[in-house]
Amino acid sequence: MSHRPRRRMRLAAALAVCALALSACTDDDSPAGGQSAPEGAAQGMDEFYAQELDWGSCEDSGGISGFFGGDDQQCAQLTVPVDYSDPEGETTTVAMARLPSTGDAPEGALVVNPGGPGGSGVDLISQSGPLFGDDLREGYDIVSFDPRGVSRSDEIQCFDDDAALDAWRSQPSLVGQDITAEDLRQEYKELGEGCAEHSGPVLEHMDTASVAKDLDVMRAALGQDRTDYLGFSYGTRIGAEYARQFPDRVGRFVLDGAVDPQASNSEVAMGQAVGFESALRDFMEDCTQNSADCFTDGSADDGMEEVQQILARSADEEITGPDGRRVTPVQVAEGIITPLYSTATYPRLNQALRDASDGDYDALQELSDLNHGRQEDGTYHGNSTVAFSAVNCLDSTDDSVTDQDMAAQQQELTERAPTFGPYLGYAEAACQGWPYGPVEEDPDEPAEYSGDSEILVVGGTEDPATPYAWSEALTEQLGRATLLTREGMGHVSYSSGNGCIVEAVDAYLLEGILPEEGTVCRDAGI
Repeated sequence: MSHRPRRRMRLAAALAVCALALSACTDDDSPAGGQSAPEGAAQGMDEFYAQELDWGSCEDSGGISGFFGGDDQQCAQLTVPVDYSDPEGETTTVAMARLPSTGDAPEGALVVNPGGPGGSGVDLISQSGPLFGDDLREGYDIVSFDPRGVSRSDEIQCFDDDAALDAWRSQPSLVGQDITAEDLRQEYKELGEGCAEHSGPVLEHMDTASVAKDLDVMRAALGQDRTDYLGFSYGTRIGAEYARQFPDRVGRFVLDGAVDPQASNSEVAMGQAVGFESALRDFMEDCTQNSADCFTDGSADDGMEEVQQILARSADEEITGPDGRRVTPVQVAEGIITPLYSTATYPRLNQALRDASDGDYDALQELSDLNHGRQEDGTYHGNSTVAFSAVNCLDSTDDSVTDQDMAAQQQELTERAPTFGPYLGYAEAACQGWPYGPVEEDPDEPAEYSGDSEILVVGGTEDPATPYAWSEALTEQLGRATLLTREGMGHVSYSSGNGCIVEAVDAYLLEGILPEEGTVCRDAGI
């Protein structure tokens, strides 16, 4: 889950993977599928559930472009309806990738989603490296996908070219200074209209409920009676929605870094603003106490003030990067936040702040670019910037929130999170302007689950992007769920390097053994 680019900062609730690219699928070597649509499905769904995946090697010359995985990785495309209320209408494709099991795959396929909205699961497969241990690789085919409208899955586009996206991201204004909430609504109305001009019909059907339906078609095409699933961050929202719609199809489900489906846009903004403010202070304390070359010579409080001065300078002065693009306060804020997702990138943040203290903002702009998939040559990998807005606004738009409500929320954001709060307000205004959605009549309903499989929710006590309270809330909403807690900093837990978490999650996925209720795994040094 994130917030708006340009005037709103984009905070991706996703497992961080570097932006690369993927390629096409060729000849099949292991057909599956052949199932019937679930009882009650609309007429015309049987053909989608009966399809067989054409798995093959991923090559640069094919229809799924830009994949740089190893020879053992395979690709396929899944066909699904654009609109599930009209299965006999237009179709779209979902790009998939997999790491075949190194053993006999007795558990079948484990479907993984890295988060977002707008995150690429195909990139996750091509860059997974040590994320999946030997036991999990032996026990499962690891499968992931680009959700509908994202990257290789009939991706939406909203601009004529990458330079136009650069220009959109380079606007420096904030609501309350030289634009109004109505200006922001108009901006996102125009953005949505640009997306409609450059995209196909999937633009209006990128909502999470439709992605969950795609996941069930995927289950059938994989030849499985149930879905085993590992979802990170926004991927937990997909998983929770799947559990609500298809409770009898839930297998072994792990939801790591949970999103609260009932949280409003303003509640999400507050949770993330406070979370990243806390993460910045943790970085400051680590920097001032443990780093011999900390960017600040003072205390943690001094460092917090210096960061706010760095942000203020980017608003007051005309700062440009090496390619002539303006460095905006939003980009600076994103550049500070991006390395706060993991303590492993604290040194990179320290160097970027040291440079900025000396007037060089290049590194902070580069970190902001990374958050949007912008590459060194000026092109963008994927479409996460615009996909994020499309999904969020299709999932939830509250027209009852007034400009006065948003102004009061903005004041509270700034008081509770003085560094990042100014960049996270007015989320409702953006979606009020978006010309589509929401798709569901009640998009903020709880994640009710009536199945017989136990779901494992994993939450980090100091997770800045998906606060621990959201994992507690999702566990309660699901009912039949166990909460596994990690005490430590950073976003999501399975990839944090905490061996206790990895052991517990793998034991559940491979053997069905749940951790005891109340289990807490502490990061090293805590």
